[in-house]
Amino acid sequence: MVAAIKRRLEALETRTLGGFVPWVRIIQHEGESEAEATAAYEAEHGPIGESNSILRVIIRKPGCHV
Repeated sequence: MVAAIKRRLEALETRTLGGFVPWVRIIQHEGESEAEATAAYEAEHGPIGESNSILRVIIRKPGCHV
């Protein structure tokens, strides 16, 4: 199931559908700020476009609720 979701998210990130903008998935780990997570993504994949939609995934330890 996780592999299927990962494939679907990767397809969303790379696909452009006439008028729709591509998605960017940023994974933010526990203790990491939004800016740090965004910088890590951009270091690996290049700059995020102004018109890109961002899906932010925040990873926390089980049982840790904010």
